[in-house]
Amino acid sequence: MRFTISLPIFVVVVALPWATPVALPAAELSNDGHIVIPSIPGVPKTFLPDIGIAGDFAFERMNIPKTDPRYVSEQPKIRDGQVVFFSPIDPYTNAQFTIDLPENGPATIEEAWIYFNKLPGSTSVRVGRFLPRFGLLDLMNTFQLPMLDRPSAIGNYLSPDGMIGTGAEFNAYIPNPWDWNLKFNMNAVRGDILATGSDTTDLAYLATIDYSRDAFTSGSFQSGVSVAQAPSPVGRSETLVDPYVQLQFAPTQRKIWTWSAEGMLAQRHGQGSEDDKNGFYTFLDYNFALRYHLGFLVDVADQAVAPYGKQLGLGPSATWFLSDNTRMRLQYTHETALAAQKPEEKVSLQVTFSLGNLKQMD
Repeated sequence: MRFTISLPIFVVVVALPWATPVALPAAELSNDGHIVIPSIPGVPKTFLPDIGIAGDFAFERMNIPKTDPRYVSEQPKIRDGQVVFFSPIDPYTNAQFTIDLPENGPATIEEAWIYFNKLPGSTSVRVGRFLPRFGLLDLMNTFQLPMLDRPSAIGNYLSPDGMIGTGAEFNAYIPNPWDWNLKFNMNAVRGDILATGSDTTDLAYLATIDYSRDAFTSGSFQSGVSVAQAPSPVGRSETLVDPYVQLQFAPTQRKIWTWSAEGMLAQRHGQGSEDDKNGFYTFLDYNFALRYHLGFLVDVADQAVAPYGKQLGLGPSATWFLSDNTRMRLQYTHETALAAQKPEEKVSLQVTFSLGNLKQMD
């Protein structure tokens, strides 16, 4: 004779001080004797991530000959492509996985992170591989930039595609007696964030203090400074200091002026007279009739590698948003000569799009 004994199953719930208690249904025994734990309310039973796709296409004409080392093919090209998977894991945690699809070279994992967004004291932590906060533009992919390329003042030191780090990120609000909107961001990541491909075992550290507020009744003001200490791609190590400011004035919803300025101070070790470098750019954007932008970029930068020297770049542009996530841009770029090089003149037609779970281009 066969007997079946049913035993009560108890579920112990630990109450976290910063989390709202969640009542868990009691576990049960399945027909085959295995314990079945019902899903937690608010946690998806199935994995159905938001999926985003982005593309960046360009056609360029320039005045420099094919024998010039700066020459790049003038054929239409795919500058970048991305596929993004994003999903909440539970009410307190999000995750994202991004695949980068360059025109030349294999696909790579650009981002793969978990974000804990409700920790004590209104703090949050991200771990994995991600775009760290640094200055105004580093959180933007190329297709999201308000200009064709990352300004040389920044791109010469962070790479034209910005920085990508593997490690941990901490975010917090800074309490203050004036109730200012002060935020602190700290990153500890693998040391190859600047020296790409390096086998260094050192860590790189990045920190940002950011302040923002409303301005002009219908506008905004943002300012801050980012600092990084990391192994250098051209020396032993380097320290980067990036102050920035952005001011937006919106007299109406159909007329919006945005002025941005950002500097870069680079102190490197092991380069002798070329240790200290700096750069600065300013960009003025006028958005009118909702869909149209006129922009002008002034970009002054020391070259990070030979031939050394200071270079001036000018870039007027016109952008048409066909929709919130699709745009066309026409930009003329002039860069002054370095050493015996010829000044560069370039006209670019860019088409970008983003679908699904991606930050809108603005």
